[in-house]
Amino acid sequence: MENRSVNQSEMLNRIVRAVILIVVSLLLSIMSVSFAVHHMRLQFEDEFKAIADKKINQVCDLVKITVNGDEVIGDPASAAQKYGDVFSLMLAETSTNSFTTESYAMFLYSDGQLSLLLSHGADSADNFAVTQKDISEWLSADNSTAVIGGENFESVLVPIADSSGRCVAVFEYKCSFTPLDDLGDTLEGRILGAVIISVLAGIIIFVIQTLIPKMIRRSSKGGQRL
Repeated sequence: MENRSVNQSEMLNRIVRAVILIVVSLLLSIMSVSFAVHHMRLQFEDEFKAIADKKINQVCDLVKITVNGDEVIGDPASAAQKYGDVFSLMLAETSTNSFTTESYAMFLYSDGQLSLLLSHGADSADNFAVTQKDISEWLSADNSTAVIGGENFESVLVPIADSSGRCVAVFEYKCSFTPLDDLGDTLEGRILGAVIISVLAGIIIFVIQTLIPKMIRRSSKGGQRL
């Protein structure tokens, strides 16, 4: 009877140690894979955003060369029609599977006020960063481009000057990285899910391999007694 109690206590200790080992192994596996996947995701996003930054800057350089400030201030309505058609051709989206959402707008700047001339890819002028920032944050003495970043988006603002050098309009090209972020979340979730399933499957197989031989041995002993 005493030996039986000792055996049961030893078996219980083994079970507790096995459970602790399994839980620790599961947590370490999930944490290590999560860290590795998240690190690779950040590297991919950084490289992708660097390529997107290059494209945005190239677009804004083209806009700076293309738009004539004298035309904009001379006849804003005609300029909006003309450059709306030009931008539609020049900034046409050629990719069918993009990880970004891109939009642009041009605003007339007069007497410290902004008024929308044209936009594409946005429902409202309020979606653009230039309408939410002070003039001093994007307008400089040399009319240089300004970069405004936020959560999952980046905007480049291009002041447009007339022949006298006075800023008469501003063009904003906004790139949202929400689709890229959603893709990263989806991939991380799927990989972690696959890891958890693999670990649990390994645990189940280990338990089965451990218990079945013991059950077979007990069954054999019971048969011999009979």
